[in-house]
Amino acid sequence: MLFPPEQRPGRQSPQTSVIPVAEAAGQALAALGVRTVFAAAADDCPLVPALTTHGLNVVDARRPGAATTMAEAHTRTGGQPAVLAVPQGSALISTIPGLVEAARSRTPLLVLAAETCDGLGVARQAALLTAAGTLIEPVTDPAEMASVIAWALHATRVQRRPLVLTFGRQVLAASCPRPPDDLLASLGDLHTPDPPPPDAGTISSLAHLLTTVSRPVFIAGRGALHAGRELEELAERTGALLATSTAAHGLFADDRWNLGVAGDWSAPAVAELVRDADVLIGWGCSMREWTTRRGDLVGSDARVVQVDLNQAVGAQGGIDVSVAGDVAVTARALLCELAEPRTGYRTDEVRRRIIEQGNQHDADYQPVHVEGHIDPWTLAYLLEALLPQERTLVVDRGDFMRYPISLMRVPDAHGFWYSQLIEEAGRALAAGIGAALARPERLAVAVLGYRGVLRAAADLETAVRLGLSLLIVVYNTGDDRPSGSVDLAAVAAGYGCAASVVRQGRDLKAVSDWLAGPRQGPLLIDARIASARPGSASEEA
Repeated sequence: MLFPPEQRPGRQSPQTSVIPVAEAAGQALAALGVRTVFAAAADDCPLVPALTTHGLNVVDARRPGAATTMAEAHTRTGGQPAVLAVPQGSALISTIPGLVEAARSRTPLLVLAAETCDGLGVARQAALLTAAGTLIEPVTDPAEMASVIAWALHATRVQRRPLVLTFGRQVLAASCPRPPDDLLASLGDLHTPDPPPPDAGTISSLAHLLTTVSRPVFIAGRGALHAGRELEELAERTGALLATSTAAHGLFADDRWNLGVAGDWSAPAVAELVRDADVLIGWGCSMREWTTRRGDLVGSDARVVQVDLNQAVGAQGGIDVSVAGDVAVTARALLCELAEPRTGYRTDEVRRRIIEQGNQHDADYQPVHVEGHIDPWTLAYLLEALLPQERTLVVDRGDFMRYPISLMRVPDAHGFWYSQLIEEAGRALAAGIGAALARPERLAVAVLGYRGVLRAAADLETAVRLGLSLLIVVYNTGDDRPSGSVDLAAVAAGYGCAASVVRQGRDLKAVSDWLAGPRQGPLLIDARIASARPGSASEEA
């Protein structure tokens, strides 16, 4: 159960007027700061019509799965809550991949699931939702509806997990008191204090370790996205170099000691600096094989420490010390123990190596020359120089993702999204829509492979209908396949998208012209990619 008995939201004070439950839900969401609700246009969710009457922006996707990804990406990149509204049954089942994404990425996402017909309620789907990492809470008393929504939003933020509120038909058919204008004040203080730090002995041991090593490296993961400032301060105090997993790309974007993404896409000089560390501390990071290059980035004499609030801390092999604790709280506790700053790994020679050799392009750039095709590194390099720095980079699954992740900078951790779901290409197009809506002042750039675009083609219509400033870059390797390449520019144009084929660098003038114009809709770049051998740039399925 979401709320323990002693924390159950109580009934609201009696009101002079009552309104339908769906209308009260819209009022409650608006009062709680929600501005955007995602839904699927083809689904009959009885909550949706009432939501638009209270200033909420309801964004209709063509598929419930796409709506879920849009909501998750909107929340992850914008830092503000988005809500998903779907009917129970097949539509709710279709949201499960997106809910898995939210659970893995620790994204707070609130789902309102309305019962619409017999036999398709949430009871039969509870096991699937729970397995996806989702919390479930039924709304059983219409009088408690507004307060339950408030506590649900609070709970999903605190626990950093998706949460499904279920509405039975009897509840939806009922009326309830109108939510008070001062809804938050009427519920009392929803602030949750910081979790307690690890015990004093653990903090003392970590502090001692950091004073006895000379080459510390911090690797921050998705569990540290809220703790960038604390980790930068602790790294400065201890002389540590900073890196991230792919999921936390951009967290230390402005720090001069930032090594970037650790793992398979690190430049050789960066990999060498990580390998020479005498202690690696993973902060909210699982330290899985792609972050450590299957252990290759862990020196033979290095200690490996993992700090994470997640109860699965230490489950990954190769961890010497596991600390169960919130990253920010643990870092602050260590700062209190470590009074004297240390040089550590932050020497002039290391700084020179980062500046001169830390760029993947300079290290590995060996362009492939194929007539009528553009080299994949060259494409990412030219786009990096062409696009504004205020951007949100959204990257789909596939071997091509090494190019934009390695070469295209992001302004901060909210400026990057990529999918944790290895087996599903195409979700970045919906995520790009969510990101563009969340941060319209930043250019949203969605990078996909050709198969991903074909799988998610219906989302092109959504981007066009919403008039989004969204750049869609396709690494089209279809020419390497027996079936040949699909003209993705023509496909996009059929949905009303501006589109252009790119075979060489000068073809990117289409991007320059689009950037200089009003940008009243998306642009798709169908880049015909030169690969070193057939299939070398192919996507994961």
